[in-house]
Amino acid sequence: MLHMIDKKTRIRSKLLAPFVININPNIISLLSLIAAILGGMYFYYNLISYAVLFVFLNGFFDALDGEIARKRGASVLGDFLDHTFDRLSDVAILLGITLGGYVPEQLGFFLIIITLLVSYLGTEAQALTKGRLYAGLLGRAERLVLIMIFGILQLVYGGNMIYDGILILIAFSIITFIQRFVKIYRDLK
Repeated sequence: MLHMIDKKTRIRSKLLAPFVININPNIISLLSLIAAILGGMYFYYNLISYAVLFVFLNGFFDALDGEIARKRGASVLGDFLDHTFDRLSDVAILLGITLGGYVPEQLGFFLIIITLLVSYLGTEAQALTKGRLYAGLLGRAERLVLIMIFGILQLVYGGNMIYDGILILIAFSIITFIQRFVKIYRDLK
């Protein structure tokens, strides 16, 4: 598993290298949050192509801020801002989808809650075991990719593709929550 994470990190570093500039990574984190808010807003207004574009930009800036922080030297404040902005971004995007009428509100709000709980377990692991936990079936990056894919499928095929995507995200998020909970439990036991 660690080999896969290392390989993913190396690939991400190579892809982002041309975009790594000498800037405070917290500015890039803020751009990531702004992109997520716009993505959620565009989902709300049923402008799916713009929503997908801004979800992509959210993910891109989120990866880029970490890459810049690794090159410049990460800070505790930067880590705090990054994780807080990521949670706000998750809520903004999923709230736009929920209030945009793509899914019944109960499902959308449930996905928001389970998404926050999955992320909570990642940071709870950091507080208890001194290591941030990214393990599990569905991390933030994968969630964003699935939202983009189902947004594009909705554009191309119509129907209820975003609804189907939300159901898949809920199922994967529940599995990820259980995986992370069990891992933390075993590590603490």
